[in-house]
Amino acid sequence: MSFADLLRTDLATRLCCPACGARPLVWDGGDEARCDACGATYPVDAELGFAGFLAPLSDTGEKARIQVWWGDLYRQLYAGHEDGVDGAALEAELRQVEDLFRQRRHLCTEEMPLSDLAGREVLEIGPGGGAHSAIFKLHDGSVTAVDITPERAMATGRKLALIDGGGGRAYQADAENLPFADDSFDVVYSNGVLHHSADTGRCLAEARRVLKPGGRAVLMLYARHSAVYWLNILPRGLIGGEMFRWPEAEWIGRVTEGKPRHGTTRNPYTRVYSETQIRDALGAFRVVSLRKSSFQFDNAAIPRLTEIRRRMLTGLGFKPHPGARLIYGDTPFVPDTAIERWLGKAIGFAWNIVAEKI
Repeated sequence: MSFADLLRTDLATRLCCPACGARPLVWDGGDEARCDACGATYPVDAELGFAGFLAPLSDTGEKARIQVWWGDLYRQLYAGHEDGVDGAALEAELRQVEDLFRQRRHLCTEEMPLSDLAGREVLEIGPGGGAHSAIFKLHDGSVTAVDITPERAMATGRKLALIDGGGGRAYQADAENLPFADDSFDVVYSNGVLHHSADTGRCLAEARRVLKPGGRAVLMLYARHSAVYWLNILPRGLIGGEMFRWPEAEWIGRVTEGKPRHGTTRNPYTRVYSETQIRDALGAFRVVSLRKSSFQFDNAAIPRLTEIRRRMLTGLGFKPHPGARLIYGDTPFVPDTAIERWLGKAIGFAWNIVAEKI
């Protein structure tokens, strides 16, 4: 189906006005959809495959800062990945990404039921450059992706449009105020995103709301008791003094996810969770499984350690993986070794979560 057809179906069945919650929204094929209940309008570019369903941003500017920062990081890592690529080439690269994820025991291949996605309604919150959503469409899922950053939503939409099978569309939307009716999706997937929100608790409540009864949230959130936190984040926060000047989520944000290259806005928020905090945050769900992963020998705050790790491992015969580009950018990435995967079970930075709506 075309983007326009998918949009019309969604407008008639599950898209809601994020300003007032009314539905259905009305679209006549032009450059905006509207809510007849409150008069709000939302931009649509069917040719580009884009529609935005954001309520007016708050006066605090926090949502604007989130958009600016993650737009900056998008330009650093993902810009241009779809340029000149046809569906066959993208599918081949996505198969490489899936292979990399299987080697790493990643959430996308371990907790996500790829073999059982055919015909299921999947919502991805925060798709990055769109590779995860495109993999789900390759497995015949009906995929909806939402991101607060327009560049990320559009990049995801372009990838989904190149993949045959299933259904796929991407919208600009806020995870704290999802523009969907209750009980709309079989699976909500979010990899390393919700802990960057201004209100992660509200994101989790929204994920639960839009899940069908018995539906599952497949999530990755950062682990407090990890090598990354104790050997990288905390020392950097101490040495730079950031932890003495900002609330925890803000100082951790300022020392994680890299530095801006296309402006001055730093990452506004990053949260980390102990197991107890994870279970408390997911109190409205039934936690089906909880697994730690993602440790590499470069997790300490030592200059050039990532480059040292890569050179040492390649010297030992390990090779950068060809599937890394769409996920980690153009810098060569050597997958976790067996000992790193083993250590990741105890001191990894990723909590891989499956939680069921009850």
